This record gives sequence, C-alpha cells and structure tokens, in this order.
Amino acid sequence: ENPVSGLTRTTLCVSSQVGCARGCVFCATGKMGLLRNLTPEEIVTQVYLAHRVAKEHDMPEINNLVFMGMGEPLNNIRAVRRALSVISHPHTFNLSKNMITVSTVGTKPEDIRAMGDLPARMAWSVHAADDELRKKLVPTTQHRMAELRDAFVDVLTGTKRNMLVQVTMMEGVNDSPEHARQLAALLHPLRGWVKVNLLPYNDTGVAGLRASSEEATGAFRDVLVQDGYFCSVRKARGAEDGSACGQLCVEHKGRRSERTREGAAAQT
Repeated sequence: ENPVSGLTRTTLCVSSQVGCARGCVFCATGKMGLLRNLTPEEIVTQVYLAHRVAKEHDMPEINNLVFMGMGEPLNNIRAVRRALSVISHPHTFNLSKNMITVSTVGTKPEDIRAMGDLPARMAWSVHAADDELRKKLVPTTQHRMAELRDAFVDVLTGTKRNMLVQVTMMEGVNDSPEHARQLAALLHPLRGWVKVNLLPYNDTGVAGLRASSEEATGAFRDVLVQDGYFCSVRKARGAEDGSACGQLCVEHKGRRSERTREGAAAQT
C-alpha cells in the first residue's frame, strides 16, 4: 500500500548490473564488485517475468518500477536507456515516466545531466550531505556533493519534474539532527523539486552498522519537514529473506570479490 495515497499497488525493483562497482560500505551488492552489465533484453525480461508472476498470484498490477536493485544504472546507461524505451512503449508495458524511477548515487555531473532524456523520474542516493562522510560511505565518490547537486538542478530547471532523494539511516553514522540540517542546506537549490525518503538500514553483516532508531529517524525527518521539505520514511520489506534494499548479492565460485551476505563483514 502506498503510504501517501493509500492505494494498493505492486512495485518491481529492477537491476541494471550483476554486482556493482560503487562500493557503498553498507550494501552487500557493493561487496561483490561488478561482474558484468545486464543487457537491455535482460532488464526488460525482469519486467516481463514480474508481470507474469503478479498475474499468476492475483497480485495488483505492476504499476511502479524502481531501478534500485543490483547495480548503478548510470554505469550501464546505454542498456538502461534502451530498456526504458521498450518498457515505456505503448505496445509493450506502456508505463509512463511517472511510474518509473531510476536511482543513482550520482557517479559524475556529466552522467547525471545525461539522465535528462530518460522516460523516468530521477532518484539520488545521497546518504550523507557532508563531503567527508559521503566519501566514507560511498568510497568511489569523486565529486563534491554540491557539484552533483548542481547537475540535478541543470536537469530539472525549466521542467515540471520532481525527484527523490534517499538516505539510508544508520545509527550514530548519519542520523543526527545536524546531518539533517546539512542535507537541508545541500538540497536548498532543489527545493520545490525534491522529496526525501529515509530508508532503514538493512543488516548486511557489517560490524558496527545498525539501523537508526525510530526516534532518531523521526527527529531527522522533523528537521527536514520544519525546513519545508516533504519527507517520508520507507517501511522495510524483504529483510526476512535477504532481499531488502542493500542486501542483494549472489555467490559465484572463483571470484574473490564476491561475497555472500554473511561474508560482507570482511569489508572495512
């Protein structure tokens, strides 16, 4: 059920790669490293199979796609763009751009600007507004957060589009009111376009990482709301079978960089 509208829907989380090269310290997929890109056909097949499963199990029709599975979509942008052209075509799944979200950590400004013609909404996985902390959480970050933000501003200027900003909430790491104030300041040029979504950290076996408490998450949200931002807290789903956000990984013999969920604690 959509927490805002109250309507029942089925959301599909789509992968764009097998593994991921971005190396987010709290994400099991990042511990695998990048194995390969998915082809456009493999991306579209995920949607086809999910539609079939939803129909077989009398689930609500899939009317929301989020590219938030394995991989960084901007590191496989050509395949993602081609897959989106099929998914949104009126003779296939006929999903409008308002029903599709492509999420990125923000690889580099020019990659972000290249998202402007995608038939999808944009989502930015921020996790921390402070440059030093962001670098610790996403070690492959090469640009200041303000530079990445300005690229999103360039894409949105003159449009009626909006975008989602996501923060994975980790106790004592990025969940203080000061962190919230830093985020509010970073997003100020995006005010009016942006909605913030706070995600509970799902256990990936990393020592010292825990989900933020409801109290800390609520206080973080209150800072943003008081500053005029729309902010929601996502309900955790899939953790019981290791398929929640940040938990997706596979075991593959012969690749040292790939780890099962239990082995993710080896990452520092």
